[in-house]
Amino acid sequence: MGRDRSRSSSDSDDYHRSSRKKEDSHRRRDDRHRDSDRDRRRRSRSNSSRHRRSEGSQRPRSSRHGSDYKDTSLMTRPSVASHFGTPPIDVADFDNWVNILAKVDQNEDVEYAREKYRAFLSRYPNCYGFWQKYAEYEKKMGNIAEAKAVWEKGIISIPLSIDLWLGYTADVKNIKNFPPASLRDLYARAIEIAGLEYQSDRLWLEAIGFERAVYIDELCRGISKANCKRIGILFDKLLSTPTFHAPSHLERYVQYLNTIEPHLLLNDREYEEIMKMVCKQLDKPIGELVHQVQLSYICQTGENGMLNIVNESGEGTFPVNVNSIQHDPTALQLIRSEIIARRSKIYERNMKECEIRSGFEINIKRPYFHVKPLDYPQLFNWLSYLDFEIRQGQEDRIKILFDRCLIPCALYEEFWIKYARWMWKTYKSKSKCREVYLKAKTHCPTSLNLVLSQSGFEEAAENFDEALKVLDTFRREYPGYVLLELRYLGILRRKAEKEGGTASEYVLNQYEALIKDSQASPNLHSFYSLKLARYHLKSRRDAKLAQKVLKKAVSVDQFNLQLYSQYVDIAYTSESMTELDVIQSFDLALDSNLRLEDKVRFSQRKLDYLEELGNNIQAIEDHRDYHYNLLGQLPDSVTIRTRFVNDPNRATLQPAAMPPQQPPPMVYAPQMQQPAMNMMPMMPMQQMQPMTYMNPAQPAVQLTLIEPTSSTM
Repeated sequence: MGRDRSRSSSDSDDYHRSSRKKEDSHRRRDDRHRDSDRDRRRRSRSNSSRHRRSEGSQRPRSSRHGSDYKDTSLMTRPSVASHFGTPPIDVADFDNWVNILAKVDQNEDVEYAREKYRAFLSRYPNCYGFWQKYAEYEKKMGNIAEAKAVWEKGIISIPLSIDLWLGYTADVKNIKNFPPASLRDLYARAIEIAGLEYQSDRLWLEAIGFERAVYIDELCRGISKANCKRIGILFDKLLSTPTFHAPSHLERYVQYLNTIEPHLLLNDREYEEIMKMVCKQLDKPIGELVHQVQLSYICQTGENGMLNIVNESGEGTFPVNVNSIQHDPTALQLIRSEIIARRSKIYERNMKECEIRSGFEINIKRPYFHVKPLDYPQLFNWLSYLDFEIRQGQEDRIKILFDRCLIPCALYEEFWIKYARWMWKTYKSKSKCREVYLKAKTHCPTSLNLVLSQSGFEEAAENFDEALKVLDTFRREYPGYVLLELRYLGILRRKAEKEGGTASEYVLNQYEALIKDSQASPNLHSFYSLKLARYHLKSRRDAKLAQKVLKKAVSVDQFNLQLYSQYVDIAYTSESMTELDVIQSFDLALDSNLRLEDKVRFSQRKLDYLEELGNNIQAIEDHRDYHYNLLGQLPDSVTIRTRFVNDPNRATLQPAAMPPQQPPPMVYAPQMQQPAMNMMPMMPMQQMQPMTYMNPAQPAVQLTLIEPTSSTM
């Protein structure tokens, strides 16, 4: 995290022991399971013994947003990422940890302090400030090797933390007589890993300052090959890297260039190329433009053992004479102008890159980690920024941006999943993808979506056993997820099909076990029954058995409309079903305890079926009587539309404008018939005027759905 936030809500040093029960309960929270369908969420947890936790580990169920935090921006912003929710982190738990670690710093029990720091950083590895405090504590206790190990672990956890890199290098620089080559390697490593971070200007300038100090040290020691070519290389990289302070870097380069001879800064190839151009412009040989000189300096040993140049002699100083070369003033001016012109082109291209990213960077309000949730505009900005970089196609910058994003957004599973998928699509590296998922589980250990994504990745790579292992591990710790059970069965089925075998027997046994163990929850029982019926119908081509499963489920959940609908659809669409089977499936719904409105809809579907495909006219007429009796039972307050029936009295004929040059209109006068006994007329009986309609090729009669009226009998 970016700052030490030492808010405390507990003064007990025994917090870790006393909150163990709370932590165990916290690990089993299931409020990270998000499904946009509210009914799916409601039935996704089972109350059966197979899915129920022990009573001692249960805790009140929380909402999707789990805390009092309310993001009002969701009301006005687009819904691209509106599914983001508050991470399941207990802020009070974090604050108590901060309080404990504040007291640990004053404790001289090293093992106790290490235990607390390690426990905290294993849960919150992105808090770079506590990595620094841990390393400083080890250093304070005289454990230099342990302090270095802590720095290294912190770098592995947060490789893009500029503050962590600068703290590490500053700690190393303070070691007296530390080999400059080793420190140079550390800076080079930092630049390679975090140099593309948008806020990395301080790291670049620190590395350049170190190389200047090394150059001066070599100069004072009389090393004839002393040069600052490494500074030139660093500046060239910095001028082409989009960073926050990029507009000031060209000016820094020019200022430094004006204080040094160009041959010391440029690589040999570029220097020779520019010198040839200058010699041609001045029409002079290179020998007339360059001459040998001897320079004198006053040197002094610094605190870290490196030599430095001072302006005045004094105690501990000594003179040094150095042989060098100087350029003719006119040639020097031309050389510097050419160097600046070349760097200006690089600088201008880089500024364009900075400009197109500035809108995203300005909207990043919290680049560091904290347990408090990010608001929606922040999440939306990160998501848009990632999509932009992916469109640009620069893999290094995309990877850096993902790593940056996953510091403040580490608790949001959506970004980890997006990163892993991009990693696989780009590199096709199983090890890199697994590394992403491993880090993700550190921050989102209760995320079902993350586990499903990882199992999907393993299955796509044809690692079926590893995919099952991922699900098994999560299921043992967080049981009761319906989607996990379905994914598990799907992997087994696909694995058997891939290997040329059949998994039907095992899948059936698993479904039946799930149905049996979920009888205490009618919704969950019906859900699994529907899945099993679908499996019988689609995979085993057994419609009768599918209906048998649904009929048994109806006995447990008698008011589940979806069960009846599925039962009817199986009969309606299956080729093996007869007319009698279809009629009986409708009758199952009509004889049930469903609401009257639902029965009317099933009755209407049955009537449609009989009219379209029925073979017994007496059955049609009998059901018409039954259907209209149902309609008559509906109270006036209930409004329900029914489908058009082949009765001319139900057609509303609307006059149509007669276009010119049309055939003479035909007059249509429907014969009015008295409705049959016990049949509710669909329209009030009234005299209909003859209406005109167009040629059948261009019908003008519009058939509309008519609201049922109360019986006039």
